[in-house]
Amino acid sequence: MESDLGTFTPLGLQFTGSAQARAVMAEVMKLLKPINTTTLEEHGEGTDIEMWMDAGVPGASLHVADSRYFWFHHTNGDTMSVQSPIEMNLCSALWAVVAYVVADLEEMLPR
Repeated sequence: MESDLGTFTPLGLQFTGSAQARAVMAEVMKLLKPINTTTLEEHGEGTDIEMWMDAGVPGASLHVADSRYFWFHHTNGDTMSVQSPIEMNLCSALWAVVAYVVADLEEMLPR
């Protein structure tokens, strides 16, 4: 799980994994309909999870509507003050649901 392109309005996740794992994740994402973050795109990526995905572990990265991340990244404006509390709450809710449900599965996500 990675959020390396910012915590702007979340649309869902970008996911890399087997077809079986993708089917499970599609069901998990349906739980997020009340906050309209149900999209499951291909190609989860991120430098922090790349080595795990290369080893066959399913991986996901946050898919956001508007990545203004690099407007602020490593600048003097790279502070919590530029975060939208609403967008941050939505991103946190998405990750909380996904982490809880996947951790509570009877079996690990298929590789």
